[in-house]
Amino acid sequence: MLRRSWVVTGAVLLTAGVGCGIAIRRDLSNVPPGQVGFDDMCGLQEYFDALEIKTSPPPRVVSALDLEGQSGGKPVRGGKERFAFDNDFLVKTVKRVLRDNWRGLPDELERADKVEIEVTWSEKAATKRVVTNASSELFVGNRSWSLPYQPCLSELLYGEPLYRQRRAMWGLPIPTTADGGAAPAPAPPPRAAADGGRRD
Repeated sequence: MLRRSWVVTGAVLLTAGVGCGIAIRRDLSNVPPGQVGFDDMCGLQEYFDALEIKTSPPPRVVSALDLEGQSGGKPVRGGKERFAFDNDFLVKTVKRVLRDNWRGLPDELERADKVEIEVTWSEKAATKRVVTNASSELFVGNRSWSLPYQPCLSELLYGEPLYRQRRAMWGLPIPTTADGGAAPAPAPPPRAAADGGRRD
């Protein structure tokens, strides 16, 4: 009887361990491509406005690997990039996006004053997007966690051209600089290539 008790306890602990880790909180997999960004479902317009008028620098790319190849006779570009969010504004933004869209986040995230995220990307219509069929990696200090795909991550890292286009389409006010002047008018954006929430 005692042996059976230990076996059952071990099975319960093993089951609990399997369920640990970061998971999707807000599933946008059924949202049509493009709608996530154009409807600002990730709440990033103010973030990209701040980058536009340079009240904050964008996240730093701390490592990058670019790859080129062919698929069906057409050139294909992709690679990996690791981004560092390391000022108050960037850290606050990335924490908010993570909390809104993922659950099971590590306790270390709340205390962090620097957050890094590594993603695999591919180029679609001349715009980088996080691939939908692979997990990314969240780094805090010397620890890391697998981060399952959710489209808000792609918007956060690569959504700037789309949000410029969104601002123009909706007639949103051009942000002003610290001295009250208008920010430079954005160049015509590339054709939007949002992955929405669909997986490849």
